Amino acid sequence: MYPFFIGNVPTHSEIKLANSYFYDKTMCVLAWKLFLPEGEFDLDHPAANPLVAGRGGPPLKRMPPTLTIIAEHDWMKDRAIAYSEELRKVNVDAPVLEYKDAVHEFATLDMLLKTPQAQACAEDIAIWVKKHISLRGHEFSY
Repeated sequence: MYPFFIGNVPTHSEIKLANSYFYDKTMCVLAWKLFLPEGEFDLDHPAANPLVAGRGGPPLKRMPPTLTIIAEHDWMKDRAIAYSEELRKVNVDAPVLEYKDAVHEFATLDMLLKTPQAQACAEDIAIWVKKHISLRGHEFSY
């Protein structure tokens, strides 16, 4: 999971990195305006901010195991870390892997797929997925 959470109260990384590269806060706010139901735009909407108090929806303890991928220069990383911490508090397997010298979506953007960070991330994801397949009693072969 790449973090794509936001909220009305900015975090440290949002303040520091919000306008630092091509995927910035303005682009993210536009995405949420397009995603949320018309007339319900709120950066603390439960879909946009799963950590807002009284958010409704399924409890965090029902969330599946979640591998969170963050980049050193990702302006949304603080919320992603907080979400993983909350999942771990309710015993959901939710590790966080941070990649240095990387930006949001570094492992999925075509122009960055050959970077060492993207290659390492792909390997890390494969290891984590194989672990969870085997924990469920299935065999993973290739």
